[in-house]
Amino acid sequence: ASLDKMKLEFEYWYPVDVRVSGRDLIQNHLTFWIYNHVALFGKDKHPKGVRTNGFMLLNSRKMSKKDGNFVTLHDGVEKYSADGMRFALANAGDGLEDANFEESVADNAILRLHTQMIWTLEVIQASGVKNAATEAIAAAVTIIKG
Repeated sequence: ASLDKMKLEFEYWYPVDVRVSGRDLIQNHLTFWIYNHVALFGKDKHPKGVRTNGFMLLNSRKMSKKDGNFVTLHDGVEKYSADGMRFALANAGDGLEDANFEESVADNAILRLHTQMIWTLEVIQASGVKNAATEAIAAAVTIIKG
């Protein structure tokens, strides 16, 4: 029973769609990860893709637990909201270059979103249109506004 359960779990996760890892692991871990998969599994279980990325900077400084210069996802969402984090992370960059998470971008995203919500509510109210969609949007904006 235990072996069957392990087999089901393996078959659920394999083949791996993509492994995402830091660029510093290309020469060692990622290379051997691919070699091991090719050596151990049939082609139907080979990884479909590997994606590498650069490092994450915080306000143009390398993040470091030792220096206390880091933001956890939980702390970031608490401080900037999920949408503020999305904006800042999307703005941070992509690819092998180092991504730069700027706290000012997250702060400005919150302000812009708030301004957009107020404007949306004003437009809905000025339009005089009342239907399920406008009522739902107005209710959502009112709840978010507090």
